Amino acid sequence: MDLVFGLAADGRAYPDTHDGMGTLDGAVVGPMGLIQILETQLGMLGPSISSAVRIATYVAKLRACGGNRFWTSSFLQDPWSTASAILEWRDALISAGWSGREVGSARLDDLAVAEGISPELPHGLVDRAAKLLNVLATRPGLRIRQIALAERRDVLSPLWVRMLAALEAAGVTVCECGEPELAAEGTDLHKVQRVLAGEQGENLQGDGTFTTLEADTELMAAEAIADWLAASPIEELPGTVILAPDGDTALLDNALRARGIPVLGLSASSPWRGALQVLPLAFAAAWQPFDPSVLLNLFLLPRPPIARWAARRLSRALSEEPGIGGRAWLKAWSEIEVRLLEINTQSDADSAHKKTNTTLAEWRAWTEVGRFRRSDGIPVVEAQAICGRVAAWAMRSDGGKGDRLLIAVASAAGAVADALHRLELASIPALLLDRIVLQVLSEGMANPEHFAEAGAVRAIRAPGALWSSAPRVIWWNFVGPGEKIPTVPWDSAEQQALAANGVAFEPSAAIARRIEAAHTAIIRRTRQTAIVVRPALARDERTTLHPLAHRLRPLLKESGAVDRFKAERLLREPDAVLAGRMLARRLSEPAQPPAKVATWNVPAGLAGLVETRRESATSLTRMMNCQLSWFVQDILKLRPGRFAEIPRTDQLFGNLAHEIAHRLLLPGPPPPQDNIKEAASEHFENLLPQIAAPLLQPQHAGELAAAREMVPRALEALVRLLHSQELEIVGSEIDRDGRHGALHLQGRLDLLVRRGSQVAVLDLKWTRSERRYQDEVANGRAIQLAVYRGLSAADGTGAPGGYFLLRQRRILAGPGSILTNSPVDADVGDLDTLAHVASDWRLWHDLAVSGTLVAAGFPEAENQRPGGLAIDAPKEPCRFCDSRGLCRVQEELV
Repeated sequence: MDLVFGLAADGRAYPDTHDGMGTLDGAVVGPMGLIQILETQLGMLGPSISSAVRIATYVAKLRACGGNRFWTSSFLQDPWSTASAILEWRDALISAGWSGREVGSARLDDLAVAEGISPELPHGLVDRAAKLLNVLATRPGLRIRQIALAERRDVLSPLWVRMLAALEAAGVTVCECGEPELAAEGTDLHKVQRVLAGEQGENLQGDGTFTTLEADTELMAAEAIADWLAASPIEELPGTVILAPDGDTALLDNALRARGIPVLGLSASSPWRGALQVLPLAFAAAWQPFDPSVLLNLFLLPRPPIARWAARRLSRALSEEPGIGGRAWLKAWSEIEVRLLEINTQSDADSAHKKTNTTLAEWRAWTEVGRFRRSDGIPVVEAQAICGRVAAWAMRSDGGKGDRLLIAVASAAGAVADALHRLELASIPALLLDRIVLQVLSEGMANPEHFAEAGAVRAIRAPGALWSSAPRVIWWNFVGPGEKIPTVPWDSAEQQALAANGVAFEPSAAIARRIEAAHTAIIRRTRQTAIVVRPALARDERTTLHPLAHRLRPLLKESGAVDRFKAERLLREPDAVLAGRMLARRLSEPAQPPAKVATWNVPAGLAGLVETRRESATSLTRMMNCQLSWFVQDILKLRPGRFAEIPRTDQLFGNLAHEIAHRLLLPGPPPPQDNIKEAASEHFENLLPQIAAPLLQPQHAGELAAAREMVPRALEALVRLLHSQELEIVGSEIDRDGRHGALHLQGRLDLLVRRGSQVAVLDLKWTRSERRYQDEVANGRAIQLAVYRGLSAADGTGAPGGYFLLRQRRILAGPGSILTNSPVDADVGDLDTLAHVASDWRLWHDLAVSGTLVAAGFPEAENQRPGGLAIDAPKEPCRFCDSRGLCRVQEELV
């Protein structure tokens, strides 16, 4: 077997093999690849261990050491971070040749104690390398004939120098790949290569062989590079290598795909992939106080842990009543059960119920929330059960298809469970559990939907991955700051003690030389064309110069701007030349944006949608406000893009007050006033986790404390009003249909009361704005009360209504109402308002049936309104409208 070894050759490298025609028994490998080949050939291959498992084991080891160690104080405060930092030091020591024994220095001898104490630390990469070093001379059987080095031997780290020496002693030939083929003599690229080799520089001529592509943004840089590749002859594309140091070519791939060029498919690892979030969200939902937004986020993932249709139902329930156990929640589960029975109808009745119950039990397990206090932590067995549930879901969802993301989820859940076991604790503190999950997910996962397409252009992630010459190289995101040189945490006395025991750290200067060698090698290994791409902005941050750019700066400064190309030239020049290729662009006529439309025409066939519908107070208010908005939202059922969200605190307080009123105010005489506040407080506490759980979060503590006082007092004031006005309760939360002439109405009455033969409707409001509702009653624009009057009785006259403002504990009603002895002076009664609403509804209805809709936000809309309207046009019809993007009126509101 013939190998090529490079420090950055794990993963994608260029070229794939030593021979351009392919190699039957050879490979290009990095440190991990070489270790795996050696372990396989020597029969030492073991499982790959997550870093979180190693840190958890090291936490247990440090705890088992006892005594007053150098890490004791910080370990008591944060055991995970302490173990993580010291484990990193320990691995660096092993890499430098430490055997784990005492060396006569206090801190290092403390580490030696930890090294020898149980439990045994799972091996990391450096441990595996050290183990191989110990057995290479005594274990025959290597099938490796030769190893060619991509880097010079003198720039390798000491660990790999020792490894190569041991392989040579075992009979393996180790050689260097040789000097790369440089660019043609006299070209700009050759001049740059000479400068990087330490020779005297010459001014560049601008022949296109070396170009710095500058752009204001990454997006414009991607457009320029994609144009350059699209302008390349097909026969010149093979051998083009793109170096993407950040490991992500998504932006560039979008530009390539638009030009019909196969995409590169590099994707940066991210811990925020949807399925990966199932694990942290499953743990977050277990803590008290329960946060409904966590469960909502879990159900809104691209791959929720239950069926999407069921997740949507539960999400709607949470957005309506954010909590567990309320009416909306129980109704959603009832609908899910019915749907599951329908799905399982192919089985007999008993099997269908059995399958349904099994599925329901699995799904309900995901909603067992708020069981543990963060201050107490979570029992290990319970945490491992959550891990098991996540892993089982991932593997069941994968179904043997080999989905990399789902397999990664299962692996992550298994790693967390293993780490929890190795901590050797009965209960896991909340902070420690968060650290473990974060550590497991820190490596993230590449986008499984972003993959390379078959093509001639190749992409690599690191400069060292280009281990042989390539015709053309594009260095994407040629920006700083570059790699950092690690610091040594040991003082000079400790380093002397280590050196006396054969442990030597690599000097910082040697590390700097290795980093610089990797940077210069990619330019020196380019034969024809090199383009370095430097955007001024990377996402939303300004970039800095790459360290290699600093080295080239004297040469480039003396040469002027002959090597630089500004990507924004493509927006101005039809024929710009970049790196020897003309990027032809054609000027296109600018398209006009969608125009503002005040009057809309609709097909006459839509009239049927209007004729048969029932109108509510909300839809009628919308119609009187803007006919187009009514048609779009109430007839066509168009909604904003957001699917589900947790209501704001004021809405939650109102929901609580309404539900408490529904439970306290039963048909018949009003409840006694003596203990009504205590009863309301009891209902408040019971309903809080069911329909308003967000209020239990610490950030709402002040508002919750105020609501605990305000809501019961509001109900107390409402009951006092019922008694003072001698009112009897007919019912609450009553769904009603009714008619007023041709107008078919529907709605829900918050509270229907009566005094003898007289009835009235109370609409409960939790609001900060008392004036708004007072003005509605006074000006005859209380459309909601007018609609309730049409719904509250069958004799055509209906019942007068009023607003009870819960927050202010005040009743607002017009003259003649049995609800108050201090009515609001009103110009128009609600019965007249109902007549006006019915009349205006007919005019707007007929206009819609004729095929015309009017958008109220335009000045010219006033002339398009039907004649004879009784309700005046609103002053700000577009202020709270969700449909402004359709009529384009928002441009006038800027």
